[in-house]
Amino acid sequence: MARSRAQRRRVSLGVLTVLVATFLVLVFARDVSRAAHNATTARRSEDLSFAALANALLASENQVDARLAYLLAHGSGLSRPVLGARLDQLAQAVASWPGEGRRLRSPHVAHDVNVQIDDLTQTRAAATMALIGSIERALALPLAPGTDVTVATNPADALRATSLLWNRDRFALVREPGHARLLATSAQTPGAVAAGGLTALERSRRLALVRAVGIAAVRVVPAPLPAPAGTLVVPPVSRVTIDVSVANLADAVQPVVVTLSVTPLNGRGSPSTQRARATLAPLGGWAFSLAPFVTAPSERARVVVRVAGARAGSSLPTQRTYTLVLSPSGVG
Repeated sequence: MARSRAQRRRVSLGVLTVLVATFLVLVFARDVSRAAHNATTARRSEDLSFAALANALLASENQVDARLAYLLAHGSGLSRPVLGARLDQLAQAVASWPGEGRRLRSPHVAHDVNVQIDDLTQTRAAATMALIGSIERALALPLAPGTDVTVATNPADALRATSLLWNRDRFALVREPGHARLLATSAQTPGAVAAGGLTALERSRRLALVRAVGIAAVRVVPAPLPAPAGTLVVPPVSRVTIDVSVANLADAVQPVVVTLSVTPLNGRGSPSTQRARATLAPLGGWAFSLAPFVTAPSERARVVVRVAGARAGSSLPTQRTYTLVLSPSGVG
């Protein structure tokens, strides 16, 4: 039975509709597949990039942990300046951790691993800084920048707890795109603290603080004329200035007081005393420019320069005594 033209038109329209629908379904499926593929690729790239940065940070934390544990166990054989320098180097390394941890918070990765490592890093940085500061304070070493922090819990306990927590959760990305593997954190420092490392450092005779200061140089203005040691022969002037350079021979901050006393010996001139104070940096020095003192013609006087604040150093005295002689006018 022959079909009418209208029937043929309806069949053609139905076939065309089916073909268009099939094409749209295929295009949509392709786009979905491509989007899924691209999302997996992006996540793989993000996870691997995150792992590279995180592992660099974790490697730094482990290196500092090992070095700090070594200093706690063997630092008693070092000198104070060497130990102080090594602690300062560790503090400088730790100071970069908080910023690196914050940069890992974005972009977001699966299971909030980036947030977790940042939070743990902030805790570990504060605990490590506090532990370094406790060593420096126990030995009266100069505090490295940032080591004057305090933490709510024992620093060693905080390091141990964060290490256990991270080593439990660090496998979160293994089954994610990229199969990123994150380093474990070591906890050698808490063990060294528990073994009495800090007590050993405190009891070390090599690390004991020995405060010492001394007079490094004395300058007289006007310059003295040639004379025997201990005698200052100066031209006939009305005022004499004495400057004193003081050295701090210990690697600890040291307050000092410099005293200049002038006592006439032949009834000419007037006695005078002046003092100056300063705080010397570790193994540093300070030049005291004292006020000029008045002299009288042909005066003879005893001049005593004294520095107080600590015992005399092995090579420098804390007191110097001179006989001041004002040369008569016209006499060399």
